[in-house]
Amino acid sequence: MFGQDKVNLSLGIGFTEVINLGIKYQILNQAQIGLNIGWFPETEANGWLLSIQGNFYYHLFGKSKFSDLHPWYGRIGLNYLRDDFWGLGSVNWWYSHLRFGRDIYFSNQLGISLDAGLYYHLNPDKTGNLTFGPSMGACFFYRF
Repeated sequence: MFGQDKVNLSLGIGFTEVINLGIKYQILNQAQIGLNIGWFPETEANGWLLSIQGNFYYHLFGKSKFSDLHPWYGRIGLNYLRDDFWGLGSVNWWYSHLRFGRDIYFSNQLGISLDAGLYYHLNPDKTGNLTFGPSMGACFFYRF
């Protein structure tokens, strides 16, 4: 049993959370809440990006010899993304997403998470972006 391992720290990359640091906390037997803070440097297409994302995870099925949590999960979340256009102004984007994924453990404390699904753009009229689109992420995590 691994009941003491309720906190995960992670380093990941994804869309819409960009390059990010995250923390997850196990709140129920198969449920977690999480927060990611991300950043992406300037490119020719846009200025730097800042991302803040909150998530709820529910572990659905499967077994792991390293964790009491089922490895397959569903994830729902809300993401704030700020794009700073080289000092010319900024755009604030809001997304919600629904993803499904899997935790792959290498040991009791180390693993990776991979997930994919769809995002819903909550303010597309403000930015002209797609209303729906693909959302995916990957991260390395450490449990303690």
